[in-house]
Amino acid sequence: RFNGLWCVMLTAASLSQAHVGYAIGRSVGGAVLRNRIRRQLRVLVSTRESALQPGWYLIGVQPQVTRLTFMQLGETVDGLFAKVATT
Repeated sequence: RFNGLWCVMLTAASLSQAHVGYAIGRSVGGAVLRNRIRRQLRVLVSTRESALQPGWYLIGVQPQVTRLTFMQLGETVDGLFAKVATT
């Protein structure tokens, strides 16, 4: 876990790129808020996807993420990916 985000990954050499899914439960907020966070994460992850190993990634969101600005969310994604890369 990293500042309200968590990630589970399964690397697969047979894949040519990273495939990312998002787990954003109702505890995070209403549908509009969850969809906004998902859209923001998609943009942030797509710009950083080349740094990810090919495989399957599931990024989860906890309620405290709703208090982050887009810039803070980007920094959190960077930190999460740095942490995932070391495991």
